[in-house]
Amino acid sequence: MRYSRLFGKTTKTVSHEATAASHKLLLQGGFIRMLAAGRYSFLPLGFSVSQKIENIIREEVEKTGAQEVIVPTLHPIELWQQANRDKKFGSAMMRVTDRNGAEFTLGATAEVVMLDLVKQFSVTYKDLPINIFQFSQKFRDEARATGGLLRTREFVMKDGYSFHVNEADLKTTYQQYWDAYVRIAQRLELPVTIVESDNGAIGGSISHEFMVETPVGEDTVVKCHCGYAANLEKATFIKEAMNPGEKELPLKEVEAVRGATMEDGVQLHHLPLWQQIKDVMYVDDNGRFVLAIIRGDFMVNETKLKNALGINELRHATDEEIVHQLHSVPGFISPVAIKDNLASGVELIIIADDSLSQVVNMYGGSNRKNVDLTNVNFGRDYRADLTADIAQAEAGFICPKCQKWQLQMVKAVEFGNIFNIGFTYSDPMNGTFVDKDGTPKKLYMGSYGIGIGRAIATIVELHHDDKGIIWPREIAPYQVHLVALDLFDEKIRSESEKLYQQLLDKNIDVLFDDREGVTAGEKFADADLIGIPARLVISKRSLDRGGIEVKQRHSSESAIIALNEIPSSF
Repeated sequence: MRYSRLFGKTTKTVSHEATAASHKLLLQGGFIRMLAAGRYSFLPLGFSVSQKIENIIREEVEKTGAQEVIVPTLHPIELWQQANRDKKFGSAMMRVTDRNGAEFTLGATAEVVMLDLVKQFSVTYKDLPINIFQFSQKFRDEARATGGLLRTREFVMKDGYSFHVNEADLKTTYQQYWDAYVRIAQRLELPVTIVESDNGAIGGSISHEFMVETPVGEDTVVKCHCGYAANLEKATFIKEAMNPGEKELPLKEVEAVRGATMEDGVQLHHLPLWQQIKDVMYVDDNGRFVLAIIRGDFMVNETKLKNALGINELRHATDEEIVHQLHSVPGFISPVAIKDNLASGVELIIIADDSLSQVVNMYGGSNRKNVDLTNVNFGRDYRADLTADIAQAEAGFICPKCQKWQLQMVKAVEFGNIFNIGFTYSDPMNGTFVDKDGTPKKLYMGSYGIGIGRAIATIVELHHDDKGIIWPREIAPYQVHLVALDLFDEKIRSESEKLYQQLLDKNIDVLFDDREGVTAGEKFADADLIGIPARLVISKRSLDRGGIEVKQRHSSESAIIALNEIPSSF
């Protein structure tokens, strides 16, 4: 490709909203352009990289036995409703209605559509496992589209789905995808950490994310020297018993003229933070109040909380709701007797972190202004409707695996994910196969995804310098960047054209900077910004020195190679 004819050129200026390195460099290098917030057009350079990544993924995924298909982008809303997917995705779903009034959702993922497709073939145990995948456009109405391609509202994803007779059969394919994703990451030169993760809107019980550590990541990985690694939403830790030998004392009311914060309680009572009850009041998507109670030195993990309650959405209760519907006081909420004074028709669920059973004689509010309770004990003075792990791991907490080292927190980007989703969709959608005994059995499912745009952005985050992108060789838009200088000289023009054709004849992808009237400095700056692995410079100076100047993008060293040796060097 002649750079003079390439659609999309480098630029020195980008929007001030482009703060991530990948966002800036992909815009400046002429790889992408924004159409609207979270929606990007891929220019020829960007599309080339995208296609090469797709080909690598396709090659490795097909080794699992997967077959490629494509399903429609518009999904009948009834399928999503049948599996309760519309509620799981909630406001992130994008919907349209056709001229006949039929409602569709723009595909955010395709579990229900793929299951419906498989159901149409009345499969038996002889047909299983079925392993299919696609590359398709996905649509998610993200609240915040940030970081360029790191988080978008429209993107291409490789999404794969497998169907099995049981979990044991699924585990074989799950491991095959695991191994395929590791190979894909290696070929893309992405060092991944595989972590336990929350299944979120996808559903199911087991999942793993392939995370790439980078400061711009929106995810947090909790890890330990022993090898333990989990997404923050899933991570656990050792919760030590704080005062198990202490005798339970009688419940006591005390005057508490204080502020509404946890620190105010510590200063007033001169007791440790871990002995204080933290009360966080929420409202769920069913309109119920949820009181999450936990040790004062812990934070509530809202993902764990939602999973424990089996709900999709939570919001913090307002001060007005706390006062008028719960008849409590912000900053003085207590699980003790709170249900005795609710407004008519109000439903309240109390969920306690499992750490509370390991602390005695706690203190906290009383549901009355400037009155606290001390010597509060779980099971004696109050009960919970549900007890679960709802605590968020933090740096310095003790690892649950080795029970020795302290946990560390690192920022990361999710490169890919694999889900054991079991019967999450087969149950509500009656997805069955005919077993050996002739009876219908539920299909056991797996789901596997990699976002192409996010992969591109993550690669750039890890592979760049202050001059521009440094593409891994296998996915670079071109193998060679041929830069011709001094084009006013007929010999230079002739030799550069000849070399360009020789490289093409050997099936070497070449970007040929044949622009006239552009300085050497500008051409070199553009070459560094675009980031093609090998740069060839032909000029009067190089020919005087015996040939072509050859430089690798990742190196500061260059060498002169004879003209006739160049085509055989790549």
